[in-house]
Amino acid sequence: MNPIKNLLQNLSAALLTLAVLSANVFAVGFDSGASALSDSVATLKAESKNLRAPAVSTPSHVSNELTHFWENLKEDTFDDICRGAQLKLNENATFADIIGLDGSFKRRMKKYPSEKVALIDEVGLKLSASVGNDTLHLPDLGGLGVSITGVVEGKSQVVRPLKNDSYCRELGTLVKLYQVKTVIPAKAKRIVAMENGEIWKLPLVLRLGFGAGIGNVGETFSVSISAGATRERKPSVTLYRMDDNTLRLRLRLDRVEVRSVGVSASVIEVPFADVGLIGAENIISKQIDRRWAKEINKYLSFNISYGHSRNIGKKLLVEFMLNPNNPEQMESLEKFMRGDFGILKRFIEMGISFNNFSEDDAASNGVAEIAGVASQTGEALNADSSFAGSNVYHGHTDNLHLQVPIIHMHDYSWSTTYNRYQSLANNGETLHVQQASRVSNGSSINIPFIGKVIKHDAQQNVHVINKEGKNGQTTRPVMMYQQNEGFVRQGDISGRDMVERANGVLRYIGTNGNGTQGENVLPAAAMFPPPPEDPNAEPYANNNKTYKSAVMSFKLLVNDRGVQDIIFAPAQAIMKAYMNMMREEAASVIDKVMDLFMIDKRGKVGFDSETAAQRLGVNPTMDVFGDNGSNPLEIVDTLAYAATQVIKDIASVRDSGGWKEQSEKLAAVSAGKSKSGLKYEDFLKVVVQMVNPEDVSAEVYVHTDKRIKGEADVNQTYQFFNTSGNSFDNTLSEVNQMRERFLDPSELTD
Repeated sequence: MNPIKNLLQNLSAALLTLAVLSANVFAVGFDSGASALSDSVATLKAESKNLRAPAVSTPSHVSNELTHFWENLKEDTFDDICRGAQLKLNENATFADIIGLDGSFKRRMKKYPSEKVALIDEVGLKLSASVGNDTLHLPDLGGLGVSITGVVEGKSQVVRPLKNDSYCRELGTLVKLYQVKTVIPAKAKRIVAMENGEIWKLPLVLRLGFGAGIGNVGETFSVSISAGATRERKPSVTLYRMDDNTLRLRLRLDRVEVRSVGVSASVIEVPFADVGLIGAENIISKQIDRRWAKEINKYLSFNISYGHSRNIGKKLLVEFMLNPNNPEQMESLEKFMRGDFGILKRFIEMGISFNNFSEDDAASNGVAEIAGVASQTGEALNADSSFAGSNVYHGHTDNLHLQVPIIHMHDYSWSTTYNRYQSLANNGETLHVQQASRVSNGSSINIPFIGKVIKHDAQQNVHVINKEGKNGQTTRPVMMYQQNEGFVRQGDISGRDMVERANGVLRYIGTNGNGTQGENVLPAAAMFPPPPEDPNAEPYANNNKTYKSAVMSFKLLVNDRGVQDIIFAPAQAIMKAYMNMMREEAASVIDKVMDLFMIDKRGKVGFDSETAAQRLGVNPTMDVFGDNGSNPLEIVDTLAYAATQVIKDIASVRDSGGWKEQSEKLAAVSAGKSKSGLKYEDFLKVVVQMVNPEDVSAEVYVHTDKRIKGEADVNQTYQFFNTSGNSFDNTLSEVNQMRERFLDPSELTD
């Protein structure tokens, strides 16, 4: 029997029971929404009495970028018995009499990194037209499908922070449909009544796409190749009640073009009959819709896919800090937002003059375009903008998806991006940011309808930054490294390893190739203490603790002097720093032969093989291997070759043409696009040794939700080296504020 079919038939009874329960709890209609869920609320609360809420975290500032990372980490996880509860109304339901907007409705809960719960009300509108037909059939390959799509999507989204840090304690709030809140109508009275921390969003997407694909479907597998191009225009407006006296209004306009190509291979999806529900077709279609079958196939099919995409775009952002206690400002805001999506249409019209602006245009031209849009918007609002800026960008991304049913799912991506940020602040100064990124998201024990039980996400970014003044003069580059990492349901070893990855860079700063320093590092063992040793435990027994979740954000800045020290470092210093780093793997060999390495005029590293052989106790003419089964002389030869490549990599940055090419090359080399292949933290371990600690600053934020009795949670920011003396705060704040402003907002941020 087909093993997948056998597995699914064994699960079918449980799934059908769960389907009926879910139909009663989550798929209710509009008229009976509150009443149908009220009985289930009591049951869920009773079942959750023994669930301990996480400890209240110490207040700490969390960036929008880290909030976005946290949301992705917690997405689709088996987090709480009450977490998955949500209310949905299908697209036939209407709120027209209440808010003047037709479309689907969804209410759900999410948690901030602080563990506090947020309530999200979303009412959507979607209009689309598409056509897709097989226009060509190739023997043994299948059909070539071509489609053209045009989509207009809009939604009203309201995010409200709740009092509790437990999903189950807020189930009563979830079912109170009479408390549904929307952006429309945006009356001054309703805006003034916003609670502190509340966010209103009104995004719109206008998309035109072209796609083509070809595939072959066999009895047990399918293979497909696809390509497409998409143009999007995404205007949006957000309101964020920051405190009693401050209301932040943000207007965004994003124009982007994406071209992509991909290939995918997977086990063919499981039909209903194999799930064991062949006699319940009506139940599936009416009660659980086809979402259940989609959910099953999402987790129970083998899949491997690869994709490559290129994008180019422009973003415009205007921000106002308004006073909700000022009647005149609120009246102007109401007039500006009147007409539902009309505000977005007007903002698109205001930004039309920005269409032809290029990354190569003079900084003064950019300031003029931004000032024009800010002025028109400010006149309509009767207020001056607190920020007005633009982001011109382009880049490319590769991604790889691997899935083994139930057992493991993994997504890798690596990208290179250029961003040109400019604002009216700082005399129209422009930030040029070359960025390289690597992302790894993995999950294990992935169960349909339940979610991902174990998860580990990691994101690494290298930014090389130049500032350009209005007069066209450009500063020397600054380099910034960022690492966000987190996990769900992993042990104390994973926690210490996560922190040690940051320590691995910190302990090399300023050492000049002479060992490591232990003063400016994180207390990994204190944050994630190992369990006490049990002398009576069985050999190889696993007594590790399991933490519910943890997240870390590591930022390191090397100022312009430090970057110059790296770029113009002598070959001898580079070689010494590399060998010092490699002592992590080959200390017993390096310590015996370090003084034998030499560098010729071409930058090639060599060594005296005869003397090295004597010190290592091997015969250079024979294949004699050491205790670990490797030839020590081959290790020395490999080290010499690798050190040569590192020297060439840094020389290639120094020898690049202009400032822009040099920054682009430094970002690429830092990400491993080089002869040596050293990337991210391994590259940093080498280069930070050659930098004066006064030219380096670092910051690490750690947040845990351990759920371990007697073990305190961590919610702390640690700062290292000369944070204030080299303008770390100003530089980091300026770059991060620009990046976070122009990032697509996460669900919990504006």
